Amino acid sequence: MAERQYPADADEPNFGIDAGLYRLKRVSTTDFDPGDRFDAWRETAYSIANLETPNADEAELFGTKYAVRGAIGNFASHAGSAHRTVITPAARLSGALDAIIISLMAEGSVGLESPSGEQPITTVGRLVAYDATKAMRYHWSVGKEIYIVLPRAKALEAFGGELPGLVLPLDTIPLGVLVRDQMAALDLHAEHLDRKEMAIALDALHTLALLLLQRIGRGLGDREQPDPNALFLAAKRYIHANYNVFDLSPETIAHAVGCSRATLYRAFTYNNATVMETVRGIRLAMSRRLIEARTGRSISVIAYDCGFKDAASFGKLFRSRFGVSPSAWREQFG
Repeated sequence: MAERQYPADADEPNFGIDAGLYRLKRVSTTDFDPGDRFDAWRETAYSIANLETPNADEAELFGTKYAVRGAIGNFASHAGSAHRTVITPAARLSGALDAIIISLMAEGSVGLESPSGEQPITTVGRLVAYDATKAMRYHWSVGKEIYIVLPRAKALEAFGGELPGLVLPLDTIPLGVLVRDQMAALDLHAEHLDRKEMAIALDALHTLALLLLQRIGRGLGDREQPDPNALFLAAKRYIHANYNVFDLSPETIAHAVGCSRATLYRAFTYNNATVMETVRGIRLAMSRRLIEARTGRSISVIAYDCGFKDAASFGKLFRSRFGVSPSAWREQFG
């Protein structure tokens, strides 16, 4: 991996930390010769799960990874092609994977498959935790994951026990939203931080992540309901990412954000909204943007692309919301 370089005429910052910590490293598939690329990438970029050999009909492997080690844990981001990784029972029992992962899907999605057949899916924008010691297979789409690696013992001590299930949603309380945003911000600015700045930012993020696990664990132990505002925001993010899905239902949304349908309804009622009216509102807003963008697509195609099953019902809803038909709205921007 390539490390961040300091100016030749400047001394590297020295503030009493291990020389191997807080150095941002980068590695890409383009760093390796095509003939050795898969083996080299698997050896270099995958320390927690093993990269599975792609099928002959799958797209060419590509990827870029940034990583930095801190005193409390590690931070990394990985963007690339669709692929599969697996945590085997042998690797799990070896103790080499003794970590809790806090994961943010910045782009794309990942499905987790357990030996028992459980297959939860983490979609774009969600912040979740999973236990790297649990044997499972990951099915990654084209996309980008930003993640924190925490020592398992420290993380479970904060949480107050074992993590339930394969995936634990973390963005159902305000602190989870804050941690998610801080992870995205660190990923965006990491290349521009010196080691001291990186140390302060990374240690603060890891401390917040441990506090988040503590708060989530305490809430589960006390059987508290998720914060309705945070749950409402998490649901809206999911709707924004999946508004074009025809059968987007309250049940689907509730499952995605990690709550019951009744809890989801309460969160929307608390925010003076309903689930399906929010879905329709987001679909209509996106369709209006596409009409204004003059993409050349017909009104029927735009309706279909935004999750409406037919142009007639779309036209009625659009006129009800904006006062004119979709065609008349297009004429205003012709």
